[in-house]
Amino acid sequence: MAKNDTVLLDGIIQQRIAETLPSNRQDEVFEYFGLEQVLKDYDLSREEIESGWVDGRDDGGIDGFFTFVNGHLLRDPVNFTWPKRSAEIHVWVLTCKHHETFQQAPLNSIHTSIFELFDLSLDKKGLKGSYSEEVLRARSLFHVAYHRLAADRPTLSIRYAYVSRGDSAAVGENVRARASQVVELTRSLFSSCESRCDFVGAAELVLMYRRTKRFSIPLPVLEYLSRGQSGYVVLARLEDYSRFVTDDNGNLRRYLFDSNVRDYLVTSRVNEDIRESLADPAAPDFWWLNNGITILATGATVVGKTIHLEDIQIVNGLQTTETLFRYYQSAPRAWGGERSLLVKIVVSTESTHRDRIIRATNNQNAIETAGLRATDKVQRDIEEYLDRHGWYYERRKNYYRNIGKPPARFVTPMYLAAGYVALVMKNPRAAARLKSRFMRRDETYKAVFPGSAPLHAWVVITEVLKATEQVLDSVRPAWGGGERFMATWRNLVGFLAVSKTLGRFSYGTADFINLDTGAIAPSTISDMWSVVCTEARSPYRSIVSLAKQASFVAACVRRAAQMFGIADAQALNREDLKGAAVSRDRGRASTVATMNKPTLDDSFLDRVDAELPPQPWKPGIHRIVARRLGCAKRYVSAAISALVEKGRRNAQRDGVVYGSDGGVIATDPDRVPPADGTADGG
Repeated sequence: MAKNDTVLLDGIIQQRIAETLPSNRQDEVFEYFGLEQVLKDYDLSREEIESGWVDGRDDGGIDGFFTFVNGHLLRDPVNFTWPKRSAEIHVWVLTCKHHETFQQAPLNSIHTSIFELFDLSLDKKGLKGSYSEEVLRARSLFHVAYHRLAADRPTLSIRYAYVSRGDSAAVGENVRARASQVVELTRSLFSSCESRCDFVGAAELVLMYRRTKRFSIPLPVLEYLSRGQSGYVVLARLEDYSRFVTDDNGNLRRYLFDSNVRDYLVTSRVNEDIRESLADPAAPDFWWLNNGITILATGATVVGKTIHLEDIQIVNGLQTTETLFRYYQSAPRAWGGERSLLVKIVVSTESTHRDRIIRATNNQNAIETAGLRATDKVQRDIEEYLDRHGWYYERRKNYYRNIGKPPARFVTPMYLAAGYVALVMKNPRAAARLKSRFMRRDETYKAVFPGSAPLHAWVVITEVLKATEQVLDSVRPAWGGGERFMATWRNLVGFLAVSKTLGRFSYGTADFINLDTGAIAPSTISDMWSVVCTEARSPYRSIVSLAKQASFVAACVRRAAQMFGIADAQALNREDLKGAAVSRDRGRASTVATMNKPTLDDSFLDRVDAELPPQPWKPGIHRIVARRLGCAKRYVSAAISALVEKGRRNAQRDGVVYGSDGGVIATDPDRVPPADGTADGG
């Protein structure tokens, strides 16, 4: 049977290669497939999977390195919403090899690496091994999580997975022994750490692949009210609802939560109150104390005391649901009795109505504003227009993947946002530096997604970037790079190719939307890549690439102008996107700096900098400096932000100081106890 499993797996991989998911290279397709299947229960998007995909030169034998905090992937520690209590840190380290057997060599590499990677006492300079920027970034995320949550004594789990096409039942004793040594070494680095190493072979991968998400699930109810078939209000037992949101493996069905809001989990006093009421047998009925849950469905049928729901999306009540799930997981026989939960079920197939419901049921919390962007009219318009041209815009994460559309035709908001900044705003450097946090501010969000932008611009952006990727795929390094390589270079190369095709860097929006993307010959894209390589002298720079440097981008523009006679090289936009708004100037888009904070000159920044003590600062430092300088607090706050943006000071949040790579470089001991490498902070 093992051979049959391998045959089935190879067929799946060949299909993925044909779909270029994520490329047409067998080893990369297998690695991505392995990461996707092992982490399936976390419901990660392609961008999230690729953020922890660290395979490449100097990877320390690691192909995937992911840190989850309470089930949520940590990517941006500065803007992550950290839990205040009951923190769980789950780390996954994966190695994926397209071998027919499980071999010892990959585990040898991991064993050598983890002693340094999980030693919290070592900074980057103290590492003896040679590690890529991607591995160091992933390591830094784990260190940030551990330092940030050390005071709460988090539960720590470090899981290893060795993925291959082999038979997990036939792993050699020497290989299993090496895996045990990896686990024991990991445990020895922490005073309390759960660790294990799993062998995932062809049979396991096929089984994982066949396990599909269920969006049609019955919910037992105690009582219900209905008004026709458009909606129901039901009371469900707490334990029944907890089972409703739990899959066959005992994991929370995270895919049921609408992706617009699911990443903004806030662990607060409200959740503590929920836990306390659950543990108190004398507490009033749960639905008396809780606002309840809102579920969207496309169909609902009541049979006896059970309501069968189709195409479920839980759009409000994530905190309540996760608190219930975690409570019953930690106490499977917890007292629940007949206490019940109020569930509102709205039945609708109209996407506009569904988006309005999502926004209406989630607009009470300001922190969720960025997550609710997906329901904006401009986002729905882009999705609808791209669909007419055969592209699937995943404004709702994993929506099209869940309904089986071809992944090669997917584009995401960040993909299009970076393309708009590079190709329409003519700022490829800002595109390479763009982070999802730009969606949190109205100024930057409206600059990148202006409602006035012609819808066809998004089609042209997509087609230009896809055509650019086809050429770049043939020149990227054989040792890896994948999406990181594409994200680094596609916007700059695409911008140069568009400018060459149109004959000038000063092309306007009308020129761009009327561009025949078929006129951009592969040879043109190759020529522009040659320009980049000539300027770079080393074309395979990693994630902190030259593409993010203004001087390098300007040099590429000048060289392309000289070599191919492209006019108006001075039209390159070098402005930072922060605080930018889009205006119209003779029919073309341009970037205009706008400030919703005071205008600051260098002398004022110098004065503020001189008054600031070394970091980490204590709370209220802006008030102290403002009193000393005799100015308003908002001016000092704006100056501190400017100093951070210029690199003169470091980003700081909740007593934690972050370096430019997102790693922790200092902590306030009064607010964040230092971690010394033991899981209990001792």
